[in-house]
Order: sequence, then structure tokens, then C-alpha cells
Amino acid sequence: MFAKIRSKLVLLYTLVFFIILFIGSVALYLYMQDRLVDQVDDALMQLSSRLQDPRKVTIPHPIGKTVDRPPVVLAWTKQGRLINVSPEQQEVVEADVLSFQKLTPDGVPKTVKFGEHSYRVLTMSAPDNTIVTNGDLGILISTVQFVRNVDSEQAILDRLQMVLIAGTLIGGVLIIIAGFFLAGRTLVPIRIAWEKQQQFVADASHELRTPLAVIQSQAELLFRHPYATIEQESEKISAVLKETRRMNKLVADLLTLARSDSNQLEIERKPLLLDRLLTEICWQFAQMAEIKGVALTTDLHPGIQLEADEARLRQLLVILLDNALKYTAEQGKVHVICRRTSHGVEIVVEDTGAGIPAEDLPFVFDRFYRGDKVRTSSDGGTGLGLSIAKWIVEAHQGTIRAESKIGKGTTFTVQLPGKK
Repeated sequence: MFAKIRSKLVLLYTLVFFIILFIGSVALYLYMQDRLVDQVDDALMQLSSRLQDPRKVTIPHPIGKTVDRPPVVLAWTKQGRLINVSPEQQEVVEADVLSFQKLTPDGVPKTVKFGEHSYRVLTMSAPDNTIVTNGDLGILISTVQFVRNVDSEQAILDRLQMVLIAGTLIGGVLIIIAGFFLAGRTLVPIRIAWEKQQQFVADASHELRTPLAVIQSQAELLFRHPYATIEQESEKISAVLKETRRMNKLVADLLTLARSDSNQLEIERKPLLLDRLLTEICWQFAQMAEIKGVALTTDLHPGIQLEADEARLRQLLVILLDNALKYTAEQGKVHVICRRTSHGVEIVVEDTGAGIPAEDLPFVFDRFYRGDKVRTSSDGGTGLGLSIAKWIVEAHQGTIRAESKIGKGTTFTVQLPGKK
């Protein structure tokens, strides 16, 4: 799949860059062409203006291919005869003269090529009764041509054209190579995201399969005893309810993460007293800790204000305290700290539980991650809690980190910016 996408991206990159390169080359060629002939056209137009007034026109330059830079005037009679009193007439190639005669008067300069020479020619119909003079001789003419040799300009344009063609071809090859490189770099984050999505779907399917299998099996057992009372089948019903709650929590967590990925969840910041919120949550968990035989202690600095989403912050603290109690054995301790720092607020939840192996620690915030030894599905977790906790912290422009040692416990530290 990615190979096809890469090929399409390379084709798209190549096509776009080649079109840009081609348009740029054509524009450069046309610009140089215009600049090279612009001065020539000005000279031709200035000379042609002498046809308008006065009626008599004096030929300023001899006709002949030996004249390169100055414009040359060719005057034609109605009978198609070239009027040329210059002594250089014998040097004019007859084929060139006949070719000039075939040009249609249109009053627009144009480039023509006869043999090995290029000319810029302005062909005009002479006003009625226009006479070309040379000394005392006056001859009536019908067509006048103003000609200038542009061999040097055309040579520059020819060389420029070859350079642009070669540059476009070489650029096309380089674009293809660059396209493969850029397409590969572009697909790296897409490939990573795709692999994560595939893993996420696989893990979610696996997590959902277990409660669904339990619900199905318990329901089938209930159908085997249709006349049994609820009391008699209470164990099976309890198992169904337990797995239903677990699946409901899993679906809710998945929905939260999916909405966070698509930026559909927004943080509603409001002023709150963090120490008061922590006191309330710790009080709720104190009863659970007492039942399990775990000592829950706190060290909360009073009067700490924070701009935060109270519901999401409550969810974060519940996740951290629930994990701490879940993986701390009887006679263990859980300690919660809330204090001001130079950059804002720091919340620390530390326990004396089983701990997390060093090789697993970098992945504790990954979705569906559970360490083999201390985080198993039998504990009732889905492996999504810490992923949600990380999202909540980052949505508040904060950071969260985990430190742990096997047999000594785990510490989660949350840094949040203070009230602005």
C-alpha cells in the first residue's frame, strides 16, 4: 500500500515541479527575447515614423548585408521594384531581397530568417504619394521595409534555449530523485501513525473480545436454567454486570482518546483551588485505602490557585491515585504532594507498590500498555488510563513523568503552569 502511495507522491511531486520549472524556463526565454529585440524595435519604429511627415524620405543607410547593426531601409515601387541608389546594392543577395518582398505590410516588427542570417523587419505600406529621394532624384513608392540584422541576438537566444532545455531535462531527473526522497520522508509519520492505528485497533479488539466472551458464555449458561431464580443465578449475573461495566469504561476511554486525537475535546479553563480539589479526591480514596490496608497520606500546600479544567484535572488525579492503590500491597503507603514551584505547580503521587521494570518504564503512557509482571488484565485495567492522563496534562501545557524501581514503588510527577 505504501509503495503505491509513494509512487503516486513521486509522480505528483515530479509533475508539479516540472511544470513550475517549464513555466519558469519559458518565461525566462520570452523575457530575454523581449529585452533583446526591444531596443531594435524602438529603432525601427523611430525610423518608420519619418514616413508620416514629411512626405519625402531620405534613405539614411545603404542596403547590403555588410550593414549589421544600423537599420536598413528597403523601398519598393508598386511594380515590385527595389529602389536602391546605394553603391552597395551589388552585395545584397538576390534571394534575400525577393524574400523580403514577399512579406505582407502589417506595421508590426517580426523576426525572419533567410539562409544563415536573421533579421528584424518592419514592413509598412507607404502613405499615398510618398517619394524616396536621393539628391535630385524622386521616385514614388508603395511599400517600405526597415530591416536590421539580429544574428548576434538570435545566437544568444539559441544558446539560452539550449541551456534551458538541458537544464529542464537535468532538473527533471533531479526532481524525480528528490521526489523519491521527499515522498519517503513524507510517509514516515504517516507510516508510524498507520502502524499505531493498526496496533490500537488490534489491542482494542482484543480488549473487547474478553468481556464479550464472558458476557456471551454467562448468558448461555443462564439460558440452560430458564426456571432458576435470580438468587440462584446471581453469580452469573454478577459476572455479566462486571464485564459490562468494564467494557463500558473501555469504550468511554477509547472515545476520549479518539476525540482528543481529532481535537474534538476542548479544555475549559476556570480558576480553582488545587489543594481543595486534591483534599476532596484523597478523602474519597481514603476509604478504599483503609479497606485494602494501605496508608494514604498527603502534603498539600494551601491556597494554590490554578487555571484548569476541573473535570479533566479530577480525572487525572483519579487515574493516578487508582493506579497507586491498585498496585500497592497491604501495609504499603501512598503519598500525595502538592506544592508551588518557580514555574507553576507540582503534583506528586508516590507509592510503595511493586514498581515497574526499567525496560517497561518508557512505554507506560502508551495506549494499551501493561507490564507483564505488575499490569495485567486481571487487575481490571485497560491500559488506557495513563494515556488519558498524559493527554490531560499536555492539554494544560504541562508535563508528566514516571520514576520507578522494582519492589520499591513508583512515583508520578505532574508539572502544571500556574495561574496567569
